[in-house]
Amino acid sequence: MSNDETQSLSKDTAPDREPTVGERLKTARLAQPLSLAQIAAQLRIEQQFLLSLEQDRLDVFSAPVFAKGYLKQYGNLLGLDERDLIAQYYRQADVPDVPVVGHKPIRLHDEDQIRLWIVSGLVLLGLAAGFVWWFSRPEPPPLTTQPAVRETPQLVAPVEPVTTATSPEEPEPQAQSEPPQEAIAEAVAAADPVPADPPAGASVQVELVFSEDCWTEVSDARGERLFYGLGSAGARSRFEATLPISIFFGNAGGVELSVDGSLYPIPVGSLQGNLARFVIADPGI
Repeated sequence: MSNDETQSLSKDTAPDREPTVGERLKTARLAQPLSLAQIAAQLRIEQQFLLSLEQDRLDVFSAPVFAKGYLKQYGNLLGLDERDLIAQYYRQADVPDVPVVGHKPIRLHDEDQIRLWIVSGLVLLGLAAGFVWWFSRPEPPPLTTQPAVRETPQLVAPVEPVTTATSPEEPEPQAQSEPPQEAIAEAVAAADPVPADPPAGASVQVELVFSEDCWTEVSDARGERLFYGLGSAGARSRFEATLPISIFFGNAGGVELSVDGSLYPIPVGSLQGNLARFVIADPGI
């Protein structure tokens, strides 16, 4: 802890009043001791937001949900009581302690349950279709047996074979030889090449350019979070990721995504209002 920070903290904190949320965070950080740059790198949160929390400038956040999210991560890292910090935040920021209705983040357990219900529904549909086909199929016609009919042999006079003389000047036509199978296979392969699948686990360069504030989550094939937090307007982030990449945008209209230097459009089917959740398996598609 530096002398300037200690003196500033002792001036601001009077013994007869409760320290603010920012003062508690700053005191716990300096006691570690840790710098804002170290915490920003570990939590993947921009340093300016951590500084705003320590300075009690809670109005810089566009919504209370972002302030509470950063406060929880920061407090947990410093070993502070999460519930106590959030309760003090409600008192200090004059925000009603009301749960957010209509927006519940989808957890991994919920996604597994949804996937299980979808698979079960498809199995039931397949069984129902099988029963309908079995009971609606036409009945096969009955087998009928007919008595065998004996054919009466007929006497036929023998026919002498007719021979035609071939002219010596006209050569007999020669049978054309068929091309070998190897040549046919090579010609088909050269005329219709089969595109190769992209290599599994390939690494690509991902770039995010934010024109508006957008909550962003990016994870690669290893399950590592490459970006997790609020991307502020005007910010730019570039990193390397391993395919496939899972991406979530809370404000899809405020971010531009590029893969290996090429603009990657957000799939239309992944949009739910202004939210987007999709997976990049092959950047060329």
